[in-house]
Amino acid sequence: MTSTAGRGTRTPALAILVNGASSSGKSTLCRALHDRLTDLADGDPAAAFARVAYDDLGLLIPDRLFPISFVKMQKDADLSRLASRVPFDGRASWEYVDDSHAAGKHGGSPRTRVVFNSYGERLLAGLHRSWGAHLQLGTHLVIDHFLQDPEWYEDFMRVLKQSGARVFSVGVFCSLAELERRESTRADGKTEGRPLGLARRSDELCHSHLLVYDLTVHTDTESTAQSVERIIAALAT
Repeated sequence: MTSTAGRGTRTPALAILVNGASSSGKSTLCRALHDRLTDLADGDPAAAFARVAYDDLGLLIPDRLFPISFVKMQKDADLSRLASRVPFDGRASWEYVDDSHAAGKHGGSPRTRVVFNSYGERLLAGLHRSWGAHLQLGTHLVIDHFLQDPEWYEDFMRVLKQSGARVFSVGVFCSLAELERRESTRADGKTEGRPLGLARRSDELCHSHLLVYDLTVHTDTESTAQSVERIIAALAT
């Protein structure tokens, strides 16, 4: 889709930014999109994509620095190893906070938001910069993101601009009823648990920035395969 024109010259890398709320299906979509792009590249190094994600933070953060509220939701939870003794003591790299009082299109309760401590904020900023470095080197990326806060959005968009990459943005939307249904089934021992209210609040926040999408998909009314083919078709135009 994007190729090397010759020795010493290179067209800008392509960043496919996929942004959506928790439980919207964006990670499933990104995995399927990455597989499809890999098929299309057919082994051409100049056309190959890598997939990166906001959730990669979980690979950087030691389990001991997870919050009590998160660990309790997981199968076979062991709180004894956690550095945090009680919620909001500053030892966990992030916490889930009640945002039910905040203004938003859905309103209601619970509405939950992620808040990082300074360590978590540095890791997210570093993750953004690592993606920018990949793009500067010419690697195309499928970026699975969760642009909850305006500060996250602004930091990441600066990185994208500095990378010189061509950006194609995809907004992932889903009805609130389906978001909350999916969220309620996550703590089943098979899928990583999330607190109730994160889908509702993040759906209010993730799409509230200045980002104008090149394409939107609706995971409650179209299949993953249909969404992928729509993205592929839009990239080809």
